[in-house]
Amino acid sequence: MKRWHILSTLALALCLAFCASGALAASSERVYDPAGLFTTAEKAEIRSAIADFQQATKLDFVVLTNKDEQASDSQQKIADDYYDQGGFGLDSDHSGALFYIDMYNRQEYLSTTGAMIDYLTDERVNNALDVGYTSLHTGDYAQAVLNVLAKVKSYVKAGIPEGQYRYDVVTGQMLTARHRVLTGTEMLIGGAFCLLIGLIFMAVVKSRYQLKGSTYHYDYTDNAKVDLTESSDDYLRTTVTRVPKGPPPGSNGGFGGGGSGVHMGGGGMSHGGGGRGF
Repeated sequence: MKRWHILSTLALALCLAFCASGALAASSERVYDPAGLFTTAEKAEIRSAIADFQQATKLDFVVLTNKDEQASDSQQKIADDYYDQGGFGLDSDHSGALFYIDMYNRQEYLSTTGAMIDYLTDERVNNALDVGYTSLHTGDYAQAVLNVLAKVKSYVKAGIPEGQYRYDVVTGQMLTARHRVLTGTEMLIGGAFCLLIGLIFMAVVKSRYQLKGSTYHYDYTDNAKVDLTESSDDYLRTTVTRVPKGPPPGSNGGFGGGGSGVHMGGGGMSHGGGGRGF
């Protein structure tokens, strides 16, 4: 009976370990191919490329394919919702991108979330779709994914571009200030200027409070006592700051080069991105 109890305990432990490993594998999956566009070897290659991308950028990347009609849902909604519901992303902002290949409508769509919105401006999204277009059109779907992934990686490594900002694609309202990138020379000059100001401030304070002679003694026990006799709070005024609404987006999808158009996904998260036919 004792031996049977031990064997049962071991079997239960092995079962739990197997289930845990299965759940971990499922949570780490980033290639979803219901359309059957990739071979087993191609899936492995894409997974490896995504793992390298995650390691290098600390951002996420997901691939989704489809070959069936999806009622009235747009490629944008499908991509955004799949990313939100999948709980993807490696940080608290779920930063990453999802590349969606819709074979029924022959559309490609690149959805961005979190910090990826800032890295991939509208122009960069279009450029990333460009590098996948030819391979999609010729039926080399795995290569299309790898090309898009490589392009996105190059943009992340290059950093957020000068003048980048977010705007609401519906109202045209500018949501963030333009991103300012300091050059190496500007940072060096700024650091030297701050150091100079600090040294001047220290010298002024030291000269004002420097004690004359060496025999002076400050009796802190008698002079450090404070008696608070009265206290009052007086309300003065309330200040309201109003931010003017930005102009409507132009023909290039924003207020000029470097903009990232954003919209609200079904899960309540902000997304950027874009798509086209192939």
